[in-house]
Amino acid sequence: MKLQFLLIGLAVIVAFSAVACTAEQPADGLAPEDGGALPPAQTETDPADVPDSTEHSGGKTLVAFFSATGNTRPIAESAADILSADLYEIVPQDLYTEADLAYYTDCRADREQNDDTARPAISGKVENMEDYDTVLIGYPIWHGRPPKIIYTFLESYDFSGKTIVPFCTSGSSPYSDSGIRELAGGAAWLTGRRFAAGAGREEVAGWLAELELPAQAGGETLSITVNGQALTADLADNSSAQALRELLADGPLTIEMHDYGNMEKVGPLGTELPRNDEQITTEAGDLILYQGNSLVIYYAPNSWNFTRLGKLKNVGAQELKDILGAGDVSVILSLGE
Repeated sequence: MKLQFLLIGLAVIVAFSAVACTAEQPADGLAPEDGGALPPAQTETDPADVPDSTEHSGGKTLVAFFSATGNTRPIAESAADILSADLYEIVPQDLYTEADLAYYTDCRADREQNDDTARPAISGKVENMEDYDTVLIGYPIWHGRPPKIIYTFLESYDFSGKTIVPFCTSGSSPYSDSGIRELAGGAAWLTGRRFAAGAGREEVAGWLAELELPAQAGGETLSITVNGQALTADLADNSSAQALRELLADGPLTIEMHDYGNMEKVGPLGTELPRNDEQITTEAGDLILYQGNSLVIYYAPNSWNFTRLGKLKNVGAQELKDILGAGDVSVILSLGE
């Protein structure tokens, strides 16, 4: 009898181990071109929990993305944060399961990619697409091209006069926007970029810095003169940046700044601006409002609760540090053209 119990116990342990291994190690064919395995679970979403539209703050740039296995999402989130853009997730009405993404098994993804007429339905929509001048669209590469749900997205709106910037993720496949450009022929398409799974924020920032994107909302840029060098920044879309615009409408403002922590120049504005503090990890070129009354120009990273005022354009970290110099410096702010 003891021997029977022992054998039964061993059988249970072996069966449990097999199930655990299966859950943690997806089949080799599972969505390889999105860079890896699915998240631990992809559960059915209540339609009430899926946003019907992006929360708009008056911005002019939208980052829309589809991420079935979680690899495209962080690229999109980094891009939206860097650009101070709105973020919209393209959520399929019928979520993709592991079986749906088991490549070369006549799975759902196989059938959709081989069907020129396939247009998977999307849950929710961007209510105010007309507000955006620039739309970045991110997606994984499936069978060498964008998933058909991207076709659905592009055919759902009028992109005439807008700038579209595609980007994709894949484990090994090259960049592709095959079949989608003609779906928004009235738009200006910029050259896209492929990212490997796990690409960091710095890589995304470097790519965005190379793009000639239209100016952000607000209609004005900020001119910064320091040590004889003229720099340009896009202003953020918040009440703090708007207050700075109003302040500079009366004329240029000179700020005496000093170095702090070998990562920033900081100086008093001479007045209080409204605060919109949020947790931010800064990068070179970020213009930050500190405690409502000081301007900070970052040339190295720092994490804290700050208010974003804007972002310097077309200047790298070392170049910016060299322009600012090692000691105190006078910085002149004025509204751009």
